[in-house]
Amino acid sequence: MSGHQLLVSTLEKYLDEKEWSWLSKKIAVLSGDFKDRNFYLAFSACSRFVDKLEISFDTADKKLLNAYYPNFSDLSWPKDELARITLITALPVDSNQRLLDNLFATADYRELIALYKGLYFLDNANDFALRCREGLRTNMAGVFDSIALYNPFPAKYLTEDAWNHMVLKAVFMERPIYKVHQIEERKNKNLAYIFLDYAHERMSAHRKVTPELWRFVAGYADENFSADLQRTVLEGAELERVAAIKALVESDFSKGHQWLKAQRIETDQLPSWDEIGKALAE
Repeated sequence: MSGHQLLVSTLEKYLDEKEWSWLSKKIAVLSGDFKDRNFYLAFSACSRFVDKLEISFDTADKKLLNAYYPNFSDLSWPKDELARITLITALPVDSNQRLLDNLFATADYRELIALYKGLYFLDNANDFALRCREGLRTNMAGVFDSIALYNPFPAKYLTEDAWNHMVLKAVFMERPIYKVHQIEERKNKNLAYIFLDYAHERMSAHRKVTPELWRFVAGYADENFSADLQRTVLEGAELERVAAIKALVESDFSKGHQWLKAQRIETDQLPSWDEIGKALAE
């Protein structure tokens, strides 16, 4: 089942009669004698004909949607937002880049959020990797979150450099890093060293370092990281200490393991990285 088919079958159940009648007619028009103007008008008019209330999906539909779009049920989905996404999935694949590039240039705040959340549903989603990267330049937290948090698109389609840029900016913007999809699969040595420099600069200036930063160091800690990690373990707040300990424990760095043992630091019952992130958010 394509993303478009899944969305159509889902929204038919969750939109009321008037909303579904309007949306289904617009989809039919786009599937027939296609004209750019019809799409732009329908996309813009969505919020006037489809309610903005968040949809509460039943268990069976959550399962289907999560299978197609990882983390779907972790996100909120207003009805008009999903209607807009359904419209973009109805576009011809051979021209949707041109049409959506024009729309990205003029879209308002809520429209941008729908667009970035919806890219993963497109049959040619990979063609929008550069558009996704461009979107990460935004200073609007809500738009940035629609790309970076729980969205499966970046992990699947962004290059290592682009994904690293996204995570680094998420830290700068103080976003909840644990909500980034597939951190463990995409974290890498280059990013670990970028964060080493960042952490060192902040610590030298006596500024705090988010405990979630050390998640990207875990697995890569070596002699270069020793001083800052040890300092955090000895002097940091509780979550900072725990995160630095985990980074050492989860790295193949024997000197780090020996140091922890010499300090008689307990490492058997450390929380998960997600638990650390959630505790920090609270």
